[in-house]
Amino acid sequence: MWSIPVILSLLIAPLSPVAAKGHQKSCVIKSGGSNVTDDAPAILKAFKDCGQNGRIVFEPKTYYVNSVMNISWLENVDIDVRGTLLWSNDIPYWLNNSMDVGYQNQSTALIIGGNNVRINGYEKGTFDGNGDYWYQWISEQPNTSNYPGRPHGVTFDKLTNSVIRSLTFLRSQMWYVRNRILVSKTPPCGLCLLTANLQRTMSTINSHNVLLDSILVNNTGNWAQSSNTDGADTIRSSHIAFNNWTVYNGDDSLSMKANSTDITITNCKFYDGLGIAMGSIGQYNDQFETIERITVENVEYDNTLHAVSDRRDTDTI
Repeated sequence: MWSIPVILSLLIAPLSPVAAKGHQKSCVIKSGGSNVTDDAPAILKAFKDCGQNGRIVFEPKTYYVNSVMNISWLENVDIDVRGTLLWSNDIPYWLNNSMDVGYQNQSTALIIGGNNVRINGYEKGTFDGNGDYWYQWISEQPNTSNYPGRPHGVTFDKLTNSVIRSLTFLRSQMWYVRNRILVSKTPPCGLCLLTANLQRTMSTINSHNVLLDSILVNNTGNWAQSSNTDGADTIRSSHIAFNNWTVYNGDDSLSMKANSTDITITNCKFYDGLGIAMGSIGQYNDQFETIERITVENVEYDNTLHAVSDRRDTDTI
């Protein structure tokens, strides 16, 4: 194992804390208890009832998610995730119903968006994408990369002034956090963005002032070999802080893609993947894309191919 501090830029906007405000109501979500019952309707109802100036509580149980969820209206809400959200392995359903994210041919199973959102997993909350089924299935397809309809686990879309901490992401279907927002430790970062091309754990797009702190990503399959499983990607976002991340995967540990600016990556440990990627960018004609002011500090790499790599397409104009 080797460790290297990489300082790419120090021009990062200061982070500003997100203060919790008084809650008007609280919703505790009850699990149906088996994969026969889709818990997504109960989850959506709780967010509709308590997603603004409220608190949402996932109990220390397993919630079976068998359908897509778009939760993009949040305002000043605390979300306590003390259990596990387990996505179904109904691949035909997800291929036909996953939601477009507005980047390449990518789609997602879950969209979370809003302002002043505070998600805490208390080191127990888990998002489980049931990825082994996807890893086995994709290995049998002619297109093993960005297969249309194969969803990211979670996309943070237009998320602002928010904090996400102490969560575990297991075996994502594709990317887990997609580029539309986010990430950091300590008080929310300025803007955090994550994106995805292949199998990503999470993606974030068009978001600002988001902190991702103390996150564990494990995209290694139990019985199927995973591939293209980025830890997180950022797209069209800025002022993002990834702090205290641990990533086990087979692709980019973290990836900054189109128009990612003012991003910090600190106090992280990356295992077995490709390390930190700048790009790819420049894949499309007549589209301006940039990556600016990235800071990487106090990061440990164990058996990764690179520390930091730079990827740009020189064939486009």
